[in-house]
Amino acid sequence: MNPPHPGRYSGPQGNLHEELLRVPFDAVAPWLRVILTGDPTPLGADKLAYSINPHLTALLVYRTDPGSYSSAVLDRRHAHAWGRNKQDLWFTALGNMAYDRYQEYTVNSGTDTDVHVVQGIDWAGSAHVMRLPEVMRRPAPHGALVMLPDSNVMVYAVLHSRRSLPVIPFLYDVFRRLNENGPVTDQMLWWRGGRVEGMSTRPAEGGGVQLRQSPEFNDLVERELPA
Repeated sequence: MNPPHPGRYSGPQGNLHEELLRVPFDAVAPWLRVILTGDPTPLGADKLAYSINPHLTALLVYRTDPGSYSSAVLDRRHAHAWGRNKQDLWFTALGNMAYDRYQEYTVNSGTDTDVHVVQGIDWAGSAHVMRLPEVMRRPAPHGALVMLPDSNVMVYAVLHSRRSLPVIPFLYDVFRRLNENGPVTDQMLWWRGGRVEGMSTRPAEGGGVQLRQSPEFNDLVERELPA
């Protein structure tokens, strides 16, 4: 049984970080999560983070309020105090998120793949990109394309074949329609085999999207995707 959350923390963040250094790992473990942010440079270099690219980073956090998405970003001091490495904390956080509820609905794209919209209930929906295989619940040997129009929303489409490629402008259109509070990033992410790669986007003249394909994604399109 998980220990009860100590309750909403409203004091200075610095004080909380010091307090967490004195709390046993078993007590804080159920409240570890992952969030996504843009450029983490202002946060300092000691944070427990996985950089996807210079414009998108996953951060390990401690949930400070069980009734909201508020959190405190953890740093190397915490891993040392708890006798754990960053990977241990990462998998603990992702394991916790497996129990966080979200709602999902699909949008027919007119291709051989649907667009799925994930909205968080218990935790920020965008963070679930870091555990996408569990969300997809299906094989994805060619990966999936993902966009994050809001901190609480993730949209994705599994790639099956070259007939899936027209989903790209459709996915971008869904992203723009759901972008109400500002996106986590306007990149189109390609998830494959546990690796997340960001590709820049911008609106195309007359509609659609201009996608700056990475060499790896271009190779997938040209050589690997079945007809």
